[in-house]
Amino acid sequence: MNAKVLIVEDTKTITNLLQVYLMGWGLEFFDAPNGAQGLTKARELKPDLIISDVQMPEMDGFALCAAVRADPQLHNTPFMMLTSLKDDASRQKGKLVGASAFLNKPVSVDDLRSKVRDILKLPATRY
Repeated sequence: MNAKVLIVEDTKTITNLLQVYLMGWGLEFFDAPNGAQGLTKARELKPDLIISDVQMPEMDGFALCAAVRADPQLHNTPFMMLTSLKDDASRQKGKLVGASAFLNKPVSVDDLRSKVRDILKLPATRY
């Protein structure tokens, strides 16, 4: 069974780039344009990893992560935050709501691949 990755991002170009960056491990990708729809999809899919932008309409990434952690079906789901926010307060808030990882945009492809590989326990070599 392939790992399911839910990408919650309001910019379709970034969603597509993340999928391209993570190709090669046979991951199954799903996406949502905001946190509210992301939470609904997460509840339906029970993904193996959620990658979420922080700044989005309707429900931001902090609120989404907090909602995932509060949901008994999802609370152990690894949650990676991506953001252009560079301040320590945002990073601390991400940790407080339960983010498993926090990467700054523009995201380093190597850092992204390394974190996803570690979280999902994927082989170092992609196919």
